[in-house]
Amino acid sequence: MMQILRENTKIIIWIIVIAFVATIVFAWGMDFTGMRGGRGSAPQNAVGKVNGIEIPLVSFNRATDQMVESERTKNPEKETGESDYRQARQQIWNEFVSSLIQQGQTEKKGIQLSDPELVDFIRRYPPEEVQQAQEFQTNGKFDYQKYVAAMSDQRYANMWPQVEMMMRGRLINFKLLEYVGSMVRVSDAEMQDKYLRDNERIKIDYALVPLSSIDANSVSISRAQIEAYYNSHLDEFKITEQAYYTVIKAVKTPSDADNGKAQEEIKAIKAQLDQGADFATLAQEKTQDPSGKNTGGDLGWFSRGQMVGPFDSAAFAMKDSAISAPVKTQFGYHIIYRKGHRVTDGKEEVNAAHILIKVSPSQETIDDLRQRIQSFRDEVNTGNYSSLLAQYRVTEDAQRKLFRNGGIVGVGRDANLEKFLFESKSNTFSDVYDRTDAFYVFRADRIAPAGTSPLDDVASLIERNLKSEEQKRMSYARAEQIYNAIMGGATLADAAKSQGLTSTETPFFARSGRLPVIGQDAAFIGTAFSLSQASRFSKPVITQAGAAVIEFKEKLVASLDGFSAQRDTLRSQELLTLQNTYWDKWFNTVRDASKIEDYRKEHFGDQY
Repeated sequence: MMQILRENTKIIIWIIVIAFVATIVFAWGMDFTGMRGGRGSAPQNAVGKVNGIEIPLVSFNRATDQMVESERTKNPEKETGESDYRQARQQIWNEFVSSLIQQGQTEKKGIQLSDPELVDFIRRYPPEEVQQAQEFQTNGKFDYQKYVAAMSDQRYANMWPQVEMMMRGRLINFKLLEYVGSMVRVSDAEMQDKYLRDNERIKIDYALVPLSSIDANSVSISRAQIEAYYNSHLDEFKITEQAYYTVIKAVKTPSDADNGKAQEEIKAIKAQLDQGADFATLAQEKTQDPSGKNTGGDLGWFSRGQMVGPFDSAAFAMKDSAISAPVKTQFGYHIIYRKGHRVTDGKEEVNAAHILIKVSPSQETIDDLRQRIQSFRDEVNTGNYSSLLAQYRVTEDAQRKLFRNGGIVGVGRDANLEKFLFESKSNTFSDVYDRTDAFYVFRADRIAPAGTSPLDDVASLIERNLKSEEQKRMSYARAEQIYNAIMGGATLADAAKSQGLTSTETPFFARSGRLPVIGQDAAFIGTAFSLSQASRFSKPVITQAGAAVIEFKEKLVASLDGFSAQRDTLRSQELLTLQNTYWDKWFNTVRDASKIEDYRKEHFGDQY
């Protein structure tokens, strides 16, 4: 049984993480912890209430951490700060509140979901999260037969309750959406009006003063302007208490000895292959690429540029049925077996397999790193800091800052370390933290109290924003001169020329059209369709590309000739649009009528 659990843990955990917020309310009931108390009227263990149902603080924090960690995984180079946690907390809050409101409405309206109905839905519509799991894929694509077979496979028995929990919440919410959407109707008259509107076409000329034509460096923003903006927008620059700290670490990188060991291992494998050993069998035994263990190291077909540089170059330089010498990449040492070669749609492709030996830090290397940073920690003080960094070959990162309930570099959220950084004296060093990538020691530097960011800290940001606004103003001013010249009798082309610009003639386009440079800018297209022969010229309109003056040229009025053939499709599309609009309006009305108690300020401070 434990083996089965281990085999399926990664699927179960992944599903729980993905589905956490959307479905957790169905597992709570009315009281998650049974505990009460806290500061003032805020329960200690709840971050809020929706119509009397608590949002557990532990669940809220867990979902927030999972969201931040997911974003950190997508962009590992980006430093995670308090703003990331604030954004995640806001999104998680909205999702929890929405889920509880929807749960209440499904109960109020008697919307139910039977077990057979749920099982049938799961069978017919595999969740996207499960489709992406490697266990249900063949050659990189979802295999529906594997999915169906797993439904009766005892090894996956622990996974299905989690899938059912996830899909039950989704399907019940879908039934609520369907119930609300059933109140929407679309008449033939409304469909005809929309058809005519969507198929109407116009042709215009326009003169654009591009934002790019105004050099940002030529825009001068004075210190007085920056100060005036700062003083009138102080709320934008409020900050909570911050702890400044420095990270010292010993990165768990392989030593020269580790690299030499990997070289010897890959050479030994190559020698076995040279003596006639079967590549697939050896790959299954030796490769350290998890995806190749059960496939004989097979990588399938790939085109140039899909693999890392050295591997790509070697694979495409080889001949079919050849086995390469060891190839070094960022992942380790590879031996490549080229199976075949082809050209598909003019693109050269290779079919290959490989055996990978990773260059990983050995236990001896890890022990040495641990000893070095521990010795550093035991001996360090303000007087010998720099010399010990060099002596024990540990590195110092740039100084960083931590907000309450924020993420700490290398550790994530850690209440004890946060307490240390906020409560320790300057130049105090933490214990050693052992993490996957490195051993860490943290130096507490200073505390910046809550308040408002100093002007000098935000001056460059204010200057950029003011320059951007000034560019728009200058663009508009030049466009206004074009418009005034037209009102004085000049043509659009001549008025544009007076500003060193040219006018552009468009082809006929619809409201859903996209124009070069302008794109699908709503302000521009909306203004263009408001013009007519009687009102030919627009005043300057600010777009994403700059300020434009538009001249109406011609309109093609649509007919109903093709309406009948498209009626059903158009009705479905319009019905869906109207249902979504109606849902938003309905849900906002229900939300406004709900009793929502928000305790985030008590738990996370003013800048939650």
